[in-house]
Amino acid sequence: MRKTIFLFILFFGMTTFGQKSEVVFDWNTLTDNDNIPKREALWLKDSLSPSELNKVIDLVSDLSRPAASQLLVSYFYLDGSFKWKSIQPYLDSLTIRPPDGQAGIIRVAYLVSKLRKNRIEIQKSSKYYVAQFTGASLELPGYEERDFNKNIELNFDYQPAQLILDMLSRSDLSYQEIEEKLELHQFNELINHRNQNFYGTPLNKERLAACLQIASSTKPIDKLYRHMNPDGLLYFTDIKTHIDAYKRQLSDLSKNEEKIFKYINTRISPYLPQNTKFKRKVSFFYINDADGWASGDVTALDLNYYKDSYEKLLSLLVHETYHSGQNAVSKDDETKYEENVQSFVDAVNYLFGEGTATYIEPPTIKTTEEYEIAIKEGIELMEGIYDNTINAYDDVRAQELQNKGVAGAGPFYWLGAEMSKVIVDKKGKEQLANIIPDGGVHFFKTYFKAAGKEKNMFSDTFTNYILNQL
Repeated sequence: MRKTIFLFILFFGMTTFGQKSEVVFDWNTLTDNDNIPKREALWLKDSLSPSELNKVIDLVSDLSRPAASQLLVSYFYLDGSFKWKSIQPYLDSLTIRPPDGQAGIIRVAYLVSKLRKNRIEIQKSSKYYVAQFTGASLELPGYEERDFNKNIELNFDYQPAQLILDMLSRSDLSYQEIEEKLELHQFNELINHRNQNFYGTPLNKERLAACLQIASSTKPIDKLYRHMNPDGLLYFTDIKTHIDAYKRQLSDLSKNEEKIFKYINTRISPYLPQNTKFKRKVSFFYINDADGWASGDVTALDLNYYKDSYEKLLSLLVHETYHSGQNAVSKDDETKYEENVQSFVDAVNYLFGEGTATYIEPPTIKTTEEYEIAIKEGIELMEGIYDNTINAYDDVRAQELQNKGVAGAGPFYWLGAEMSKVIVDKKGKEQLANIIPDGGVHFFKTYFKAAGKEKNMFSDTFTNYILNQL
């Protein structure tokens, strides 16, 4: 018979715990019991709604013993969640064996609920991750039909996302079945991408399959972990919890894909040469660690980062597709530079690529003040790279400055966007489109001429070097 403990507040202010029907405690008896963790019990009573409290108590009570919760720590290492600093105290507490009976159930329910609240609060505060579905429908902004370039072909690949939804729509999938379904080229490229050394916890097929299996499981320990860590198991917990909403999201994209393609095409075409021609396919996934990525012939978006925030999703699709256009028309730079000069040119090229794409479609929304601060920081960083490559070569310091410029849609994005704006305002969007094939050095030279000496944001030394030495 299932063990269940109910916690509820009676109308006259008395709270009771009950384990099975034959064991009943009143609140005062519990608080007088030295074996009960009083602080934890009070927090549960005061911090959770009755339905939330009943759910977590039920989940913990379904374990054979409260001490089974010690197994949960290994799940955080399996899916990489252990690296979140804010949860380390909870992991330390979960490793300590809780008491048996009601005291242990209260202790584990407290730790589980506290950690869950921690994760939900962090989700809601993220600038890059949409934590909840809102019920929004997909509405496309207006666009100019005359800007459409028939030589740009766009396609969506729904197969990886649909496969994940199909698996998580079911319960208790076998590990073998999951492995067989993951035998897909797109998943191989996902694993290749997530194995790069800047990912703290590398992805492999075993880890991917294990997380999917736990996400589909009805075992009490697995259900408790999914409740405790709502964005755990590589975000498959989130997919499982909101499976119907994710199905609607994929359906909305599929029904509107031709309109989406036309919108993206007409947004980027005016800022690319008229003879631009390329094909681009975007594969949809659901997984953690990046909202978008590319590996081999696979370009992907992880839709769990957007949910039904279609404005944000469309913005990224425009931004990233413009990068494909840049790459399609880019000319090979056969100039042979010294190592220090090449480091400087690489930074210039990165600013050019992200800056022009940010002008077309910014990756985030900034206030006027934030925008101006980012521009100022970008100038300081770029001038610092010049000092540490051209004036005196310090490749480590130069790389540090470049990382600051680009990390998290950093200052280089916004400085490059402002330079693009100056070129368009002074010379027209056709001028910006025509210089895209020529790279960052030509972009800077065009900006200097458009800005003139009075409006140029860079130092004379920096400006003269690019104009006269490159």
